[in-house]
Amino acid sequence: MKILVIVLLWLLPLLADVGKIIYIKGDVSLIRNGQLKPSVVGMKLEEKDTLSTKKDALVKLLFADKSAVSIGSKSEFSIENYLYDEKKNSAVAFKMKRGVFRIITGKIAKISPEKFKFKTKTVTIGIRGTIFSGTMEKDKEEFFCEKGGIYVSSHGISVDVDKGYKTFVTPGRSPIAAKPYTDSDIQKIHTRTNGWKDKKCKK
Repeated sequence: MKILVIVLLWLLPLLADVGKIIYIKGDVSLIRNGQLKPSVVGMKLEEKDTLSTKKDALVKLLFADKSAVSIGSKSEFSIENYLYDEKKNSAVAFKMKRGVFRIITGKIAKISPEKFKFKTKTVTIGIRGTIFSGTMEKDKEEFFCEKGGIYVSSHGISVDVDKGYKTFVTPGRSPIAAKPYTDSDIQKIHTRTNGWKDKKCKK
């Protein structure tokens, strides 16, 4: 019995809700355990959930550690792993298959920045406490660091990207050296991802 209680206590953080949907515009789908679920504001999120947006749609997510994720039009985003207990064993792994995103990292970025990972089909992104964004097209993935710093890794090469800089990756190649982004670059990202009205999640 004692062993069973210990196992249940260990599993409890894994079974808990990891966040919620706080804003929806347009057609947004959520897939959980292979089943399509209706997406509504206030809906709780779980590990392994995948969210998909149609054209001109937008969904805003707020996680338990106060990380905020905005997913724009024609995008697909998955929660591969999420563990948050305000201690060193906190860890995050998000994955973006396509589309546009913007992330404001929360407490996990301060507790265990080395365990916060963002993956695409081409790269893995690590952070140093930050706000970052990006777009994923068939022929190019582009990433912007708005605050703090990120590192973008692919094909054995890792590129540091500091505040005000960007990098991009084309299929089969490593990330290019970071270079400054323009006001126009970042305004396009904000236009596609900043449609929410919750002031707590604006930056």
